[in-house]
Amino acid sequence: MELKLKEAVAFFKSEKAYQQLFIHMRKKYESLGRIGGTVPVRQFSHDDLEVIGGFFGMTVEQLLLKKSISILAFESKIQETRFAGITLKDLLDAFYGEKIISKKQSALEKENRLKQLLQELQQSYPSLFFWLEHLETYSSDSRWIVRLAMEEPERFRNLVEFLDLAIYGLPNEVERLPMFSQRITGDPHAFDLEQDLGKVFLHVLTVHSKSGEEAIIVPSGTEEINELLQRYHIYRDDLLNFVTCANLYADRSDGEIHPVWSAAVACHSVQIVPLRELVNLKNIYPIKGNDVWIVENSGVCSAILDQVPNAPIICTNGQFKLATLLLMDLLVKHGCILHYAGDFDPEGLGMAQRMVNRYQDKVKLWHMDIMAYQKSNPVKPLTKERLEKLKGISEDNLIKVANEMLEYGKAGYQEALVEWMLTDIRQKI
Repeated sequence: MELKLKEAVAFFKSEKAYQQLFIHMRKKYESLGRIGGTVPVRQFSHDDLEVIGGFFGMTVEQLLLKKSISILAFESKIQETRFAGITLKDLLDAFYGEKIISKKQSALEKENRLKQLLQELQQSYPSLFFWLEHLETYSSDSRWIVRLAMEEPERFRNLVEFLDLAIYGLPNEVERLPMFSQRITGDPHAFDLEQDLGKVFLHVLTVHSKSGEEAIIVPSGTEEINELLQRYHIYRDDLLNFVTCANLYADRSDGEIHPVWSAAVACHSVQIVPLRELVNLKNIYPIKGNDVWIVENSGVCSAILDQVPNAPIICTNGQFKLATLLLMDLLVKHGCILHYAGDFDPEGLGMAQRMVNRYQDKVKLWHMDIMAYQKSNPVKPLTKERLEKLKGISEDNLIKVANEMLEYGKAGYQEALVEWMLTDIRQKI
């Protein structure tokens, strides 16, 4: 029988028509999980149909009238040849030199191998048990990692080995990401976020940082990623991550007023403070009172300081950097009230929403109502894609502005509101 099977394979491989037919029969078996189904005759050239028709004892015209080739009929026809006794499944396996299985069975086998791999790794790397157990849930946030484990199990093992070292080696004090990466792997770029190891490490930290039934949402924005790493004393960049501010005092970790901040206040000098300098501060507070004014645009910040040089003010320079968030955290910790003014565009309202979510009653939206929107003289049209972002706003007062913007379809900017802002600041100082 084995010799007959070899002869059958040689026979059917000798003709291009049969090779094409076997490709379609394999796909049908993988789809159905059994011998059956049909193959449309339109898949074949006239010459191929002459060969296949000859096997069935039919003309090309007869095959064309049938419109399809029955796979079961092909198997039955084999029994009328010198290859009688050979099943089509055995012939397919021999033809391709492997055991052909259905897609369903293949997926099941992959899933079983994955489960076995994850359970094995849980035993070998108990520090990552919480994360490997999460992968077993096949949740959407980990789908790409599960696929990597299924398709490249040995590479996945290597990643897990480094992740285990990373979890055991998390720093107890500030360490920059390249230095952490060098210490753990010997390669300062191994945990770069463009690398798979860096991406998986973020996923591990995200799962580790959550408790109970919290949804696992891996951060994608620069500052959200920076915040997550900061929780584990890891900093990506503490020099180019900075915040602009003026008229604020700061206390060092020993409780003494920081002389640089004190000198800046004395001169009403604007500071550009890198994250590196902020992480060692104990307190930050305004030169007078508890009110701190926060604007998004550097031009607005300068215009305010031109008129009120002693205004305690922060400029975010667009989206929040980690340095900005850390500075505001320290101000709120001291009991300050943050007055936040952003642009009237989807991104500006999104930042305002984030302020409200983060600081609750410690933040007051500053000229971010419908009246201020109208005063901002909105003239720049917003695209449908940007307007769609407004539907994510949930704070009551901001919803009203978002709806107005959706109706009007244009953005306004805070430069038009500087006189109103100056009036407010002067009343507090």
